[in-house]
Order: sequence, then C-alpha cells, then structure tokens
Amino acid sequence: MDEWSDQVAELADALAPTVGHHATLAPSVGIFRAESAVSNIPKFLHPGILFVVQGMERLRCDVNVHIADSDHFLLTSAPVEFRIDTEAAAAMPLLAIHVAFDPAMAMDIAQEITRQDGSKAGPAAICRTCGVMDTPLRDLLCRLLKTLRDPVSCRILMPGLIRELHFLLLQRHDGPAVLAGLQAEGTRGKVLKTAAELLNRRRTGISIDAVAAAAGLGLSSYHSHFKALFGSTPLDYLKAARLHEARSLLKSPDIGIAVVAQAVGYKGTSQFSREFHRRFGRTARDEQKLLVAFQSDMDLV
Repeated sequence: MDEWSDQVAELADALAPTVGHHATLAPSVGIFRAESAVSNIPKFLHPGILFVVQGMERLRCDVNVHIADSDHFLLTSAPVEFRIDTEAAAAMPLLAIHVAFDPAMAMDIAQEITRQDGSKAGPAAICRTCGVMDTPLRDLLCRLLKTLRDPVSCRILMPGLIRELHFLLLQRHDGPAVLAGLQAEGTRGKVLKTAAELLNRRRTGISIDAVAAAAGLGLSSYHSHFKALFGSTPLDYLKAARLHEARSLLKSPDIGIAVVAQAVGYKGTSQFSREFHRRFGRTARDEQKLLVAFQSDMDLV
C-alpha cells in the first residue's frame, strides 16, 4: 500500500471499528467493515459512489465485471443488482465508503457546465461505471474522511465536498453518458427512466408491455436496451427489488413470512419462498433467523 492508501485506511478504520455498516456524521455517507471474504452475494446497490480503501470488491452484473479497490471506484446512478465477491480478513479488513449519488445535484452541476462551455451530454446513457482513483479523487476522499471526524467541520464543509465529488465525476470521460441517463436522452436514456416507474410500482404489479410502449419502444428493443443498462430483464429487475426489500423486512423478528411476501407484492408464499431461496441460497425463514441473530453483521457487503 502507498502512503495515501495507508492514510485513508487508517481514517476509515477509526470510523468503522467493528464489523458491519456504520452511519457517519454526514447522512449521505456510510462506511462498511468486513473481516471475512464472501463469494457470489447478491446486493441491490442504491445510487452512489463506492470507494474501497482496503481490500477489494468484485461486482458482477451479467457479463460485466467491475472492480472496486484502492485504485478504482464504482458509480451507480440508478439502483442496480450485482453479484459480489470480496477480499477481506481479520488482519486486513475490507473498508468501504459509500456516498449517495444525488441526481438533482448532478443535474444542477451539469447545467452550470453547459452554460460555461456549451457541452452537451452524449446519447449513450449509462447507469453504472468504474473509474480510476486519480489524484483529485484521492485528495477529495482523504479530505472527506478527515471532515467526518468533527461535527462542526462536517456541518460546514461536507455539503461542499459532496458537490465537489459530483463535479469531479461529471468531468470524467463518461460523465456525459451518466447525465444522458439522468436526462433521459437517447433510447437508453428513455429506458433508464422507466426503471423508476418499475420500482415505484413493484408492489402493485405493472405491465412490462405498457412500460415499453410508453417509452416508444417495441418489447424486444426495450428488453435489449434494459439488459444492456442493468444486466437483467425488466422482470428479473423487479424480482430483485422485491426480494431485497423482503430481506430487509426480515430483519424484524416479529414479522411473518406470509406478511413479508404480501408486503413486497407476492400473492402467495409458495412463489415467494421459491424465488427467495433461488436468489439468496437460503429459505426466507432461515435468512430471518440469521439476520435476527447477527443483526447488521449479516449484511456482508
């Protein structure tokens, strides 16, 4: 590890001294610590920037593989499910920082950039990208972690640091493609916009045909572009969202499996149980027992 890696790992280690997820003084920033490796774990990542300052996460989405480590970050501008492998040990814990991505802030910055240089977002929208930790990003992340140690500094400086982070990301070569997705530009931008509608109506049911038609696309074209963006079909994306929400609900020891199934949009427990086991490798009841016993420590990525 180089001097920068040692410094940010030390800062993150102090902010996340125990295994699991840790809130920070900044609501949009969380830190995660793991001391054992995992393999092929499904995780529905919310929009954000993932920095891994010690250890490594390998995130697979269909045939695409992204690496997050001290040299690479991951940006997701929409919810995406990944299959994750990690490198972690008690002697060398995985230390990861997640900063929420703010679409409204990104759009505001983009408008300012456009006013200054007249640039336009490209039409090839994306919602996930991996990039190199260059000097400006390294410097910013170090300042951000230092700021999290003091309440006054955090309250005064953090909004500017978060805005600076969004600016740096949008200035990168794939920044225009991220903005194209936020602005629903081009065919893939229009498809990306439909993901929000799918998620908003995941509990009540929605017609994929109707969503494709509303986007002005044939069903085959819609499926093709959706899979290119999210690595899955629209139906599997919906299933993933429902099942990950169900897993979150199962952290409560008093909630029944049938209640959880109904809450996330399943009409019966049989189908829910089959699909839950297929995705997580355990029955919903076994998962609930583990989640209740180990609490946040079971959120391994």
